[in-house]
Amino acid sequence: MAGKHGSNEVSFEILVSDGGAASTGFASNYITKINDVVVNREGVEATPFGVVDETYNIGVMKKRDPLVISGFYDDTTTTGPDAVLNIGRITHTAPRSCTLTLCSGMTVSGTVWIEKYTRTLEVGNYHGYEASLRFTGTVTEA
Repeated sequence: MAGKHGSNEVSFEILVSDGGAASTGFASNYITKINDVVVNREGVEATPFGVVDETYNIGVMKKRDPLVISGFYDDTTTTGPDAVLNIGRITHTAPRSCTLTLCSGMTVSGTVWIEKYTRTLEVGNYHGYEASLRFTGTVTEA
């Protein structure tokens, strides 16, 4: 029977700043949700005129949906999500190295652009954040 895995095996790292030397980032304890990790190769319709059945060519480019992470908001530390991901207050002119460890050491790593950063404030709940990260270039799954 296949093993079952849980959230205790997941970790996430991103460089604290653009071009940072150390591959450290805010700790996974700020993250409570990571969206689906999607990779696809889109098909292009290749049906010639006069043919009734559709045919497709599969693209050679791998496309990835943005990696969306969210969790507890913290603006008081230099390594919390607001200090690392808030593109409204940080300089973000170069992609950053990023590694997501899924389970049993399986990783997805590459460089990302921070596309969007949102703070969510709600009475009766902890304040939260959400960041959309777009992979650029080669992404390694190992």
